Amino acid sequence: MASFYKTNNWKSKRAKILRRDEYLCRECKRYGKSVSATVCHHIFPLENFPEYKLLSANLYSCCNTCHNSFHDRITNELTAEGLRLLERMKSEIIK
Repeated sequence: MASFYKTNNWKSKRAKILRRDEYLCRECKRYGKSVSATVCHHIFPLENFPEYKLLSANLYSCCNTCHNSFHDRITNELTAEGLRLLERMKSEIIK
């Protein structure tokens, strides 16, 4: 999957999503903070849901700190925080 992140399709989509979200972390914004977004997070993980890899509704601009809170960096599984985000956003993604 790492090669996916090097494709022009991904680079273009990532740029569009960051622009859509005004380069602000959506998670921090929920709490009234204005923090720059540097990451485009797959709410439904790419490894498990490749069919959603370029779906705009599945992509979430966030800062590195929030992104790290969504994943266990050892197992790469979603954390409780990542699962909460998935549950919160599920209805927008799966229609």
